[in-house]
Amino acid sequence: MTQISRSTSHCYFIHIVNRLNFVNGKAPLFLFIRDFYIISRAGITLNKVEQRALTNLTINKKVLILLIIFIALAVLVSLRFLPKDIPQYQQPAVAHVERKKSPYSPQSKNNTTSLHERIEPVNVEGEINALTIYSGQLRVMDKPQWKLPNNFYSVFTALKIAAKNGDVEAKYIIAMNLEYCLSAPLDDTALQKKLDEYASDGYGTSSMDTAIEQFNYCNYITQSERSQFFSYLEDAANSGSVAAQEHFTRIRPDFYMEFQGFKSLSRDEYILKQDTYIEQRVSFLKQAGLHGSEQALKYLSYLYHSQQLSQNSLANAYALNKVIAQITDNSDTHNRYAKYEQSQYLQLTAEELDTAHEIYEHWISSIRANGTYYPSKY
Repeated sequence: MTQISRSTSHCYFIHIVNRLNFVNGKAPLFLFIRDFYIISRAGITLNKVEQRALTNLTINKKVLILLIIFIALAVLVSLRFLPKDIPQYQQPAVAHVERKKSPYSPQSKNNTTSLHERIEPVNVEGEINALTIYSGQLRVMDKPQWKLPNNFYSVFTALKIAAKNGDVEAKYIIAMNLEYCLSAPLDDTALQKKLDEYASDGYGTSSMDTAIEQFNYCNYITQSERSQFFSYLEDAANSGSVAAQEHFTRIRPDFYMEFQGFKSLSRDEYILKQDTYIEQRVSFLKQAGLHGSEQALKYLSYLYHSQQLSQNSLANAYALNKVIAQITDNSDTHNRYAKYEQSQYLQLTAEELDTAHEIYEHWISSIRANGTYYPSKY
């Protein structure tokens, strides 16, 4: 073996140390191994200080290699325990499209306009005309924006004219605004009384600001006009407004009976009126559901599941859950109602399952024929 001089061996040692330091940066590990092999084959003799330094550097490199191996093993173990079957969300046949907003805005912002001055009717545009139809897919429908930017009275006359001429959306907007104004103070005295109550009860300024804003928004709307909200809402629902049908079903039977003045009826008459109202709510739920109202379908599913609607309750709940999972554009809703569907499937008899499939086909085919889908926020 060829012997290398002491000075030459020292130079090789310095070169290896530099190489190792560079390895800790970006140089490949094999360069250090190659140089270490050269010095060992060349018979280079190192002094004790150089041997100790080289040993320390080698140990550091071994520690680095062991760390890399440990990390690789940890990754493999973690992959081993990942779930194999992850539920996948299937994209429903729903087409998202832009919708034009109905331009319900006052013609003038001049607050000095006479209260009895004639207001020109605003342009009321229907929901269907503002949408593009996609063959084979459902159209995503936006509900009308009923809250107006300025005082409601400024457009009340125009809306009433449109509603009288059969505009369904105008009926819905009037109903929602009149209901909103039910709790607003009627005059300055009522407003001051409410503000005093808020102050004595420790409410913050935000509650007072809300009361003032509601008073200004609803000013000049009389109590008798505000009480007409339910008739406008019922008219809009009967005329096919899905938004009105959805909102109608949120009105509790006890509130309806009291608001309509039915508390003084005899027991039998009271029960008859209440049952009639509940049947009307269910009818509106079904109408809205057939037009793709996710909220209506969810509420119907709940009513059947809780057996408040008892006819074929399990089969109906199963079918509705399957419909919701099919048409929703929300992955969380899809996963939740698909889980309900699978759970109820195990409880159905063969006969009930046949009935459930018939119910499902009726719902899904009707919704597709109507071609609309109203997403739910809840």
